[in-house]
Amino acid sequence: MGRDDRRGFFRGGELGRLLLLAAIMVVGWAMVWQYGHARPQAEEPTPRAGAIPEPVAPDKATEFESVSDRTPLGFRDNAAYAYLLRKARDLSPAELAARARRDILLTHLWERPELYRGVPVHILGTARRTLRYESKLSRTGWLYETWVVTPDERKVPYCCVSEEVREGFPLGANVAETVVFNGYFLKIMKYEAADTARGSPLLVGKVGWDAPATGAGGAAAPAIPGGAMPPRLFWTLAALGVIFLLTLGRWARQLRQSFGSRPRASSGPRPTEDIQPEDLEDWVNNQARADGEGWDEDRD
Repeated sequence: MGRDDRRGFFRGGELGRLLLLAAIMVVGWAMVWQYGHARPQAEEPTPRAGAIPEPVAPDKATEFESVSDRTPLGFRDNAAYAYLLRKARDLSPAELAARARRDILLTHLWERPELYRGVPVHILGTARRTLRYESKLSRTGWLYETWVVTPDERKVPYCCVSEEVREGFPLGANVAETVVFNGYFLKIMKYEAADTARGSPLLVGKVGWDAPATGAGGAAAPAIPGGAMPPRLFWTLAALGVIFLLTLGRWARQLRQSFGSRPRASSGPRPTEDIQPEDLEDWVNNQARADGEGWDEDRD
């Protein structure tokens, strides 16, 4: 009686290689999807030191006399608040951006806020929360409060106030949009966070934002970053592609060898464990006859 040598589709380590190949495909396509849906980060020129830096001159208006730092925004700040709203309102976004300082970081405002009172500051970062509320101080009757984090300090956001935002600007407590803000510094404002009291630079000005392109039916289309692909992402995807091809070729070769080495099926009847009664009787008679002949030869 023979043994059936048939095996399953996967032999040896083929299943493990196939799973590895599938994991590489998932990781690679996830990275491609993440890159394709990422909003582009605007190119920001790096400030350069000049021979004679332009001095920082705080605004000496009487409206700032009652302003105090590291306190909540209150009645004593309303005069300066309305004053900065009027200053920003009288300038176009381009004019305000031309006046804004690009060499002032959060560290300057945090350590010596009195030296930068009323100074226009340029901010490029990511909006994390945008609130809209009614205000009699605004010409439009509404104020937009955008909380922006920047690469130099992600734990301390800027509180950026503007009278207007571009149509389609996302509102809510959980947004992620690249914005540019040019505005006048007012104070370090104290506010109550979820865990404890914190501080944030408060600025009043204008917010800039590029709306994503819309596809068919008005749906927002994924933003495709302009320019060349970052070198880190390029080499990562190239390495994943090489590993993918090597693994696929090796798995295909192993699978082909596995099928090629399988023994060809015999054309005769396959052995089974069932024996017909007639065949069993013939086999027993043959064995008895052979034993009898052997016994006779021994006697002779």
